[in-house]
Order: sequence, then C-alpha cells, then structure tokens
Amino acid sequence: MRIIEQFIKGKASDEALCEDILLVTDDFIAIIDGVTAKGCRLFNGKPGGKAAAEAVCEAIKLFPKDISVLDAVCRITEKVSSLYESNEEKGCAAAGAIIFSIARKEIWNVGDCQCIINNTKHLHEKEVDRIYSQKRAEILENAIKNGATQEELLINDIGREAILSQLKTQHQYANKECNLGYAVFNGTPIPESMITTYKLSAGDTIVLASDGYPELCESLAESEEKLQLQLKNNPLCDGDYRSTKGLQKNSTSFDDRAYVRFIV
Repeated sequence: MRIIEQFIKGKASDEALCEDILLVTDDFIAIIDGVTAKGCRLFNGKPGGKAAAEAVCEAIKLFPKDISVLDAVCRITEKVSSLYESNEEKGCAAAGAIIFSIARKEIWNVGDCQCIINNTKHLHEKEVDRIYSQKRAEILENAIKNGATQEELLINDIGREAILSQLKTQHQYANKECNLGYAVFNGTPIPESMITTYKLSAGDTIVLASDGYPELCESLAESEEKLQLQLKNNPLCDGDYRSTKGLQKNSTSFDDRAYVRFIV
C-alpha cells in the first residue's frame, strides 16, 4: 500500500475546531467526519461531532489488523456509546467514517463519506439531507426573487433557520431501516444492511474523503479547484450543489474536509 497524497482542512480559521480526522496507521486508513452538533451539549468540553470523531479514531487505533467489518463497527459503536452518561443522551454525539483495512483489502463505510475506486465514484449521500437541502434552497430562491441579496442571506440564512428544527430531530432516522434512514456512529446499533463494504485488489487506486468536497475528483488539486469554484460561484450552496448550510461568516468553506489517495 502506498499513499500518494493526503490533506485535511477545517472550515474555521481555528483548526482545533475541525471535526474531520484523517487517520493512517500500519493497518488502517480512515476518514472520520464528525456530525455538526445541533445543540449545546458538550462531551468532556467538546461538541458532539468532535467527541464522536475522536472516539471513532481511538477505537480504530486499537483494532487488531485482521478485524472483520462487523466486529469493527461493533467496537466503534461501543466506544461512542461510552461517551454518554445516560441512555437518554444517545444520538447527541455522532460521526461517519470510511475505513480501509490493509489486511483484508476492504473499504468499510458508515455514513456519507465518499470514495473513488479505480475511477468509479461512490458518494453515499443521505436522502434526508437531500430533502432538507432542497427545502432550504427553495426558501432562499424565493427570498432572492423577492429582493434579498446573496450577501444578506449569507449573513442571515433564513433557509437554514427554516429547517433547523428538522435537523435537530433528524437523529430519529439514524440507524433505522426506513426511507429516510441513514447509518452513523452514534452509540446505537447499526444494522448490517446499512454498512457498505467494497472488496479491493492489489494495484487499485483509491480516494477516500469526507463530504466536505462537493465534487470529489481523482486528485487533491482538482478536488480543491472544484471546491473553490463552488465557494466563489455558489457560496449559499443552493444551486446545482445543495447543502443544509452554506458558507458561514469567518469560515473558509461550508464544511471541514479531509482527503487521501493511495494505491492498494
């Protein structure tokens, strides 16, 4: 296995706030994406997304090199679950992850991280995010038709405000096998059917990334170029690319991002 390039960058100027993690060990490569907290509950002084991402990272570091995907998911779930002081809190800290097992030559995905396997993209988008992003975009589009400017909406994102209550209750679909269900490490059991596994072969070229790239490409430079074009031409993220949030004040992007490209 040979790493070609890797990169991680937080959306805020303070990199300590970044909730993405890029982990490379002798046995695993992982991109971990902490879910932005919708409330103020802290875990050891950290927002839920960052606390969960760090818990996932610590669990992976302790994996035996030949661990199976189901055992891996179980161990990560237990680690995240240990963040909670009561059952009522479960779901408040969450993270997605995409993990490459060197020994098994497998990629395991839980959540909406992305990958490219020999030129084929796998985006793992969540239906619930697509619906809320569409609703936000419609609200912003209507506001612009009625005279609001892009600059005003970047300061006061009324579309985000309109869907915030739904975002706060979105965890009800986490790890549920239903139309809006999605997989995430939040301390609750993840159905096997919601875990994606890809078998690889020696010589395969792989890209793993968080969902901070609106268009994932086969090189870091091109992925970054596409992101910068997006930020310049559609900072509200309400056009061809739609998100539940846009570019916020004092941020360099709409989300944290992490990227690694390697050859198996």
